Amino acid sequence: MKQITRDYNGLVLNFNISDLNDIKDIINNLKNNKQNVHEIPTDSTIDLLDLCAKKWLDREYSREHVDKLAQITNQSKELVLFELEYVMKGLLKENIFKLLDNELEDRYILDKWVDKHYGKVHRQPRGITFHNVSGNAFIVIPISIAMGLLSKNVNIVKVSKDEPYFAHAFFKSLFEIDESIKDRLSVVYFDSTSEDIYDYVVSNSDCVIHWGGKTSRDYMASKCAKYGVHFIEHGPKISFEVVDEGVTFDDIKGIALDMSLWEQRACLSPRVVFLNSKVDKNEFLENLNTCIKGVTEIFPKEYYDAFSSIKTMQDRQYIVIKNIDKNDFKIYSSKNSDYTIIYSDIPPTNKEIDMCFNRFIFVCPYSSKEEILNYIDENLLGYLQTMGYNGEDFEFIEKVSLKGVSIITKPGFMSMHEPGTSHDGFYNLREMTYAVSYQK
Repeated sequence: MKQITRDYNGLVLNFNISDLNDIKDIINNLKNNKQNVHEIPTDSTIDLLDLCAKKWLDREYSREHVDKLAQITNQSKELVLFELEYVMKGLLKENIFKLLDNELEDRYILDKWVDKHYGKVHRQPRGITFHNVSGNAFIVIPISIAMGLLSKNVNIVKVSKDEPYFAHAFFKSLFEIDESIKDRLSVVYFDSTSEDIYDYVVSNSDCVIHWGGKTSRDYMASKCAKYGVHFIEHGPKISFEVVDEGVTFDDIKGIALDMSLWEQRACLSPRVVFLNSKVDKNEFLENLNTCIKGVTEIFPKEYYDAFSSIKTMQDRQYIVIKNIDKNDFKIYSSKNSDYTIIYSDIPPTNKEIDMCFNRFIFVCPYSSKEEILNYIDENLLGYLQTMGYNGEDFEFIEKVSLKGVSIITKPGFMSMHEPGTSHDGFYNLREMTYAVSYQK
C-alpha cells in the first residue's frame, strides 16, 4: 500500500492507495468475519451508531472536520455544519428505530424469526457489500455505512478521490467507540482506472451499492451484470419544484433553502421551479431574490475554488446572450456568483440543466400541468427523484409519481427526508438483505 498526496483548495491531504493484493487481504478478512458479524445483536449496532452520532454532534469534536470538509467541498463552514448535523441526527437511536420499523417492518427481523400467518419470516444479510462512492455529496457516507452495518453485512467502502476524507474520519469515530468495527467495515481508496481491482471486488461481493454519476453508474452496472451481483443504484437523478396557486412567503423561503443545501450537488436539490402562470411572477421573483439573499447570509457561499465562481459567471453570460431578444426573460443574481435566478418561458435544455449548481436555478411558468408532464417526458424520464410541491392536486401527484418521481415534499424539505422514507423509490435495508420464509 502506498501513499499519495493531493491538494484540495490549499488543504494538502495524504491518503493510502490500495493495490490488488491489499484489496484481496481486506476482502479475505471480511469473508472470515461474516458469521461473527451475523451474531452481533441489532441493538449493539444501534447503540454504536447512536454514540457515534452524538460524538459528531459535539461541535468541539466536529470543528476540525467541518473546517476540512468545507475546504474540500468548496462550501462554507456554516453550510457544512448544518448538513453534517442533519445527517448525524438521522443516526440517533430514535430515528434508527423509525428507519428499521418502516424499512423492515420489524426492527429485530435480522435477529429472530418473526411470526406470520403462514409460519415465520426472517431476514438475512447478503454478505460482502461493496459501497462505491463516486464524487457525491458527503451525506451518503454515513448513510451507506449505517445501512451496511444495520443489515449485518460486512462492508468495503471505496471513496472518491474528490472527497476521500470524511469516510476515513467517520470510520475512525466508530473505531474509537468499538475497535471490532474493523471486522465488518473497511474504507479504501484505489485508482478508478484499475479495472482488475474492480473486477476482483465485484466478483467477490454479494451486493454492490453505488452512489454517483451516470458514467460510474453504467460502469458498475455492467460489472454487476457480468458477475451476477445484486446492484443497488443511487444516481444520477434530477429534482424540481412546482409552485401552485396560493404560494406563501414561507414557501418561497423554502425554495431558497432547497436550492442552497449541498450547493445543488445532491440528487434531491432542485434545478427548475415550475411556476403557475396565475401567480404574479414579478412578486414571486422579487421575493425569491430576497429570500435567497437571506439564506446566503445564514449559509454563505465560500470561494476556496475560483473555478466554480468563474463557471457560474460564464453560464450566466451564456443564458443572457441566448435570451437577449426575448421579452419574457429576467435574471436576478448577486453581483458575485453567490446565486443566479433565471426566469424564462422556455424551460432549460439538458445542457442548461447541467449548469444548475452552486445556487443557479431556472423559474419557468406553466398554464397547465400537462406542460410539466410533457417536459418530464422529453427531458427527465429515468432521472427523476424529488419534487418540492406547495399544492394539493393529488391527480397531478399521481401522474408525476407514475413517471418516476419517488419523493414529494413541501418547499424547504427536499433535502430533509423523514426517517424511514424511501430513497430513490426503494428501501436500502430491504435491498441489502433478503427474506426467508418458513412456511409451516
